[in-house]
Amino acid sequence: MRFVASPALLFASPALAAAPADVDAGGLLRVCLSLGVVIALILGAGWVLRRLQGGGVRAGGNLRCLESIAIGMKERVVLVQAGEKQLLIGVAPGNVRTLHVFDEPIAVATPNAVSPATAFKTVLAQWRGGNS
Repeated sequence: MRFVASPALLFASPALAAAPADVDAGGLLRVCLSLGVVIALILGAGWVLRRLQGGGVRAGGNLRCLESIAIGMKERVVLVQAGEKQLLIGVAPGNVRTLHVFDEPIAVATPNAVSPATAFKTVLAQWRGGNS
């Protein structure tokens, strides 16, 4: 058998190999707190993004975005419900135009939307049921 030295073995110091394997409580606490800070930052960033994008449904509003489709890299066509009328709006960087105003609302198909949490719960239940 041949022995091939890896670069990691060439630079390994005997001091590292002889280091004790015990972990002190202060180091463990510091790692747990750092992990908590990182998780809090991720959750905080998600909350800020939702607030900036205006995410969420506002109750009692007379203005709703029914559908939206991208027709280019930065161009979209949006169907908006404003009271009893529906508007077809073209949106581009620095430009918003009304393309058409519908006097009678057109029917919008609403797919059976499933929240990501519900979908994950269903997949997890199936996985647990299949592996038990």
